[in-house]
Amino acid sequence: MPINAGVDYLVAEKRYSEARTTEEKIKALEEMIRTAPKHKGAENLLADLRKRLAKLKKEAVIERRKSKKSGFSIRKEGSAQICIIGLTNSGKSTLLNSLTNAHAKIAEYPYTTKEPNVGMMLYNDLQFQIIEMPSTFDPKFLSLLHSCDMILVLLDSTQNSDNQKEQLMNILKDNKADSKKMIFVKNKCKICRPERIMMPDRVTICIDAQFGLGIDELKEKIWKGLDLIKVYTKSPRKPKAIPAIAMKKNSTVEDFTKEIHKDFTKTFKFAKIFNSTKFSGKKVGLEYKLQNNDIVEIHTE
Repeated sequence: MPINAGVDYLVAEKRYSEARTTEEKIKALEEMIRTAPKHKGAENLLADLRKRLAKLKKEAVIERRKSKKSGFSIRKEGSAQICIIGLTNSGKSTLLNSLTNAHAKIAEYPYTTKEPNVGMMLYNDLQFQIIEMPSTFDPKFLSLLHSCDMILVLLDSTQNSDNQKEQLMNILKDNKADSKKMIFVKNKCKICRPERIMMPDRVTICIDAQFGLGIDELKEKIWKGLDLIKVYTKSPRKPKAIPAIAMKKNSTVEDFTKEIHKDFTKTFKFAKIFNSTKFSGKKVGLEYKLQNNDIVEIHTE
């Protein structure tokens, strides 16, 4: 650990140590280089980080070449992994492109998507991994439904909705994924209003992905449906760090320190909590229950 390393560096270092893929390691190393101390004593550290980064980028090129010849796998990134499932030409690629930075191929002929497409959605200072599932429903891809945190069931409003619901729910049941957190999304809508879908706690949200209508409302519904809170890190005399960290409700400062870096719990002294209340800036211990939008400044011995 470098001398005078801040929280931002330690968070990136933890992400690097836990990274399983070359791409994850590259992202973490780039963040470590950006947040590392820039004084003279850190020159060797920065040189080593840049050397590791260059080596990993070469490895990434080799891995991409190999992946074209081998099977397909997707590792979770961001605060949650969300799969889009729908019948052919329901607008899955268009929705993926509207929600994320992806550039999925779009065409009017059936089965344009042969393999899952992936993009990252930035919302509310958090990142979410969105996966478009091919409507070929290949079993090797449907296994992703077991590990994802939420499923967007996409319906084409220009076709028979009941038939689509039945087909898609049967696919989810057959793959033991029908108990997942789920949002029904009716695409290509000109007029949007809530509609009860099959189960009393599930409501359709209407959108038009091509024109971006209802996309902001969908993002908000995704966030609320995940039932998480967002918490920021902060170094002394510095602004809060972005992206934030998603945590389960009722998480404590101790849970948060473990999420950031294992050494923080061992050397923890106190934390300062900054928020919109009159108690902003107060000192708390490990048992403090975090609230949505809390900013945590950790002090160690």
